[in-house]
Amino acid sequence: MEKSRSSDENYNKIIMIFVEEGLLEAAVTTIKEMKQSGLGLSPELYNSVIHGFAKAGKFNDCMLYMKEMEEELGIKADTETFDCLIEAYGNQKMYDEMNHCIKEMESRGCQSDHTTYNLLIQEFARAGLLHKMEKLYLNLPNRRMFLQRSTLIAMIETYAKFGILDKMEKIYHRYLKSVRVLNEDLIRKVATVYIKNHMFSRLEDLGHDLSSKNGGSELVWCLRILCQACQLSKKGTYYVAEEMESLGVPWNPTVTNILALAFMKMKDFKQLNRLLLELPSQHVKPDIITVGILFDACVDGFDGRTVKKVWGNVGFFDSEIEIHTDSLVLAAFGMGYFLKTCERMSISPKTGNKMKQVRTYRHLISLTRTLADVHGYN
Repeated sequence: MEKSRSSDENYNKIIMIFVEEGLLEAAVTTIKEMKQSGLGLSPELYNSVIHGFAKAGKFNDCMLYMKEMEEELGIKADTETFDCLIEAYGNQKMYDEMNHCIKEMESRGCQSDHTTYNLLIQEFARAGLLHKMEKLYLNLPNRRMFLQRSTLIAMIETYAKFGILDKMEKIYHRYLKSVRVLNEDLIRKVATVYIKNHMFSRLEDLGHDLSSKNGGSELVWCLRILCQACQLSKKGTYYVAEEMESLGVPWNPTVTNILALAFMKMKDFKQLNRLLLELPSQHVKPDIITVGILFDACVDGFDGRTVKKVWGNVGFFDSEIEIHTDSLVLAAFGMGYFLKTCERMSISPKTGNKMKQVRTYRHLISLTRTLADVHGYN
């Protein structure tokens, strides 16, 4: 409104703010005001507007402003512009348009760089287009281009999703060398593939990898003790548990439930009883997984009366249903009778979602009473 402030620079800033906030109609209106005032748009502003429309999936508008940029400024779209379009097409799952975009780049004499190739590999990976992903990946050395960390992660996740073990490991080791801190969600996905293939010893390796990069964490101990428990190695399980104790690592529901499941599988009810009775003194609050272990163990001959009495005295059964156990535990051991019953009642042991009327463990146990009578949950 003040003529002294009506400048290319200020208008450019305002339009870029509109684009960043997704207010594209306001951006277009402001562009029209600029033109009416005889002000010019910069190449950076055109790129910003094209990126905004691409992100919103409005590709016709992208093409309109690309054409306008060429006609008014005499500047052709650059690699950055096309990279944005490729990413946007990938987000919209428009893979044919991605290929067309690459051809358009080449026809305009615009060279693909390492950003372009990494974007393409990532989008093909997320789409599960393994052949296209691998073809580009194998071309990178010839073009003297490098893989970004986000690209390595996308490839690992894709191989993990399809259970392609050897290729997953190859890219994982490359990723391991390229980062200072590991992505824990990615480690879980890799670990899940090892579990499905019964390659439990690799879990120990993942634990050491994670420890060397991220330091000690709950996931590190989860992986290490899960490695021993899945192999039903009593000696190995005790060794890791003793190492945790010597280092002063506090107990948590994940490690507690792994130990309890291992003891139950090994029919070591003496150690199971001792473990479950020590939870209150160790300040570990059992979750729905722990409850499932207790009641399933009773089916297998475990006398859980003392544990139930102790838990009842400290008020545990009157607390709200929760889950604090790492997802890898269920991936490794699966669900027993109790958890399967909960799932049938729309109470998910994987997400913690529950029916609104089921609030406490006492209420949950009462609802499973019919099944409990059948299976001996007394």
